[in-house]
Amino acid sequence: MNRRIRLVASVILLPVLIMLLSSCWDNHELDTLFIVTGVALDKADDPEQLDITLQIGKTKSNTSGSGESNSQQDSTILLKTTAYTMMEGLMEFNRDSSRTLLLQHNQVLLLGSALAEQGIKDRIDLFLRDHEARMEVLVMIADGRADKVLSAKLDQEKISGMFLAREMQDLYAVSPYYKIRMLDFASRLRDGITSPVAPIVAMEETDNKQEIKFNGFAVFKDGKMIGRLNNDEVMGYIWAMGNVKKCGVVADCDMGRAVFQIINLDTERDVTLRPDGVVRVTLSVNATLNIGELRGFKGKTSQDLMRYLIDLAQSEIRRKITDTFETTQTLNADIYGIGTSVHRKYPKEWKEFKNRWNELFPDTELDVQVQVHLPTTGQIIKSMEMEETRRED
Repeated sequence: MNRRIRLVASVILLPVLIMLLSSCWDNHELDTLFIVTGVALDKADDPEQLDITLQIGKTKSNTSGSGESNSQQDSTILLKTTAYTMMEGLMEFNRDSSRTLLLQHNQVLLLGSALAEQGIKDRIDLFLRDHEARMEVLVMIADGRADKVLSAKLDQEKISGMFLAREMQDLYAVSPYYKIRMLDFASRLRDGITSPVAPIVAMEETDNKQEIKFNGFAVFKDGKMIGRLNNDEVMGYIWAMGNVKKCGVVADCDMGRAVFQIINLDTERDVTLRPDGVVRVTLSVNATLNIGELRGFKGKTSQDLMRYLIDLAQSEIRRKITDTFETTQTLNADIYGIGTSVHRKYPKEWKEFKNRWNELFPDTELDVQVQVHLPTTGQIIKSMEMEETRRED
């Protein structure tokens, strides 16, 4: 009988215990929170301070009585202040607001280019220290003022912070090296050998419409933005790093223009030391492409065309990788992690090289070997101009 009573009591108590244990001790009601979807930091008039802008995503749409759809301004709130540190700015926001700021859903940290050039090492400490500031948050550089980009009114997405996150997710499908998280950025800053990079975005306005454009990469050294890569140079960077998909290669020559689609591009890296101490880097690029579009190439036979296009694609990939590498050498910024590769392969020699890497990297030799495969020409072999030439003959 006692066993039966205990069994019945357990069945009764079990749901009660589940309800009690599943509750959250620090639970917040949605209407007591300001959910941050974007953070912009800009250089202030006082060089010791910074301008802070928070984008707050509204939890409810403020639609008019006529039922008209809300604008970007109706979808977000922008909170602005100037403070010596990010934490002091957050404290001010919380003090003067009826709601508590929640950083856990922040999508992007935008740094104005002037602030980035001034130096950001001591400006991002909170984002590394605070448990609510996720290390997966995206880091981007605004071409100009960061608050201007964050306040952009877009047709594609009502909340610019969400737009930037989704745009970067699309680029991540092309190459993981497009997507720079706080974790990646901070790791390179602390490493001191591999120079950090971050995407540059700019707000542009045409025909009374605002758009956010991807505008290359910012290059950092010692916590400061020292230069930038344009979009073509960014392409050379991601090809050098490998693991590229769904990307285009445009090649011009005297005979015409060819547009290829990358199905897959992988790159293997090997570093060697010459007897005189110069580092030599060999990049072996293996790419599978499709022909997307051809213009010109009159006089080329079908047999000659494929070999010619393979050589053309190989030359273009090699050229962009080499051009980008030369730009980074001019900046003296090892964005590839070549120093880390030398450390792994030559740990004894690296003890001497580590403190001299700024001297050694600009003299590093690069050898780019490209192997391109064109498994198909698409639904046709020749361009329309080639067909017209054949009919004329």
